Amino acid sequence: MTYKTICVAIVFTLLGCDQNHELPPDLVAQVNDAYLIKENLNYRVPADLPDETQLSMKKMIIKQWVEDEIVYQTALSEGLDWDESDLYLIENYKKSLLIQHYLDNKLNKNFRIPEKDIEDFYNNNRKEFIRKTDEAHIIHLFIEKRDNAIFREIAESKNLTEIIDKYYFNIRSTFESPNGDLGYVSIESLPDIIQNAVKRQKTGTISNALRSNQGYHFIQLMDKQKAGSQIDLELVKDEIVLRLKWQRREQERERLMDEIRGNFQVQTYLSKVQ
Repeated sequence: MTYKTICVAIVFTLLGCDQNHELPPDLVAQVNDAYLIKENLNYRVPADLPDETQLSMKKMIIKQWVEDEIVYQTALSEGLDWDESDLYLIENYKKSLLIQHYLDNKLNKNFRIPEKDIEDFYNNNRKEFIRKTDEAHIIHLFIEKRDNAIFREIAESKNLTEIIDKYYFNIRSTFESPNGDLGYVSIESLPDIIQNAVKRQKTGTISNALRSNQGYHFIQLMDKQKAGSQIDLELVKDEIVLRLKWQRREQERERLMDEIRGNFQVQTYLSKVQ
């Protein structure tokens, strides 16, 4: 089997292609005889994301996979093939995957970060946790078509999240128009129609229906903070934990490298690089 044939086999395996033309039971997309199965789709979506975010990502991934597969199959039909640089990149990617598997097996992945370490990191790096722009904590609801009954219910409500959950709008959330609690977001990053509403709103209130070309938006303003204000520890705690875990992992990685480096003869030729 040639090197190129191996690479082709790997690509078709990752795409879940069924050479017997039998439809897999967990099929989520198909382009001719190439299949995307649910298991391979799940590989690309972090499991710890909220359900509505996962669903939104999966929709985008499926759409992109279909488009990529159409272009890929068209390229093959027109005789396009990999060149030497492509084959090098494929081999290098395979190597990087094996390296990652090895490190995952050897390094601790469940570091427990004490609360004191989190607080110390926050206090020692407070300047990193300053807002660069005005921010608003908002809950967002997008409705494609006008529904007078729901609109009246929203107008009488003091909790937009309850409306979202009641009518399962969270399930219909998309990446472009996410429904639910968005946390703190930069006001200037929001569409103009929502920016204007947020700037006028009082904390806790729900906006009137904000009409756009796509449909209707409702915003509940939970809080506003000015640029230059300090971000509370609770809002950046998860970020700090990730950074501290990364630091611990890097320390373990250096220790592992020190252990195994002595088993190899290494020589570099930097003069040839210049």
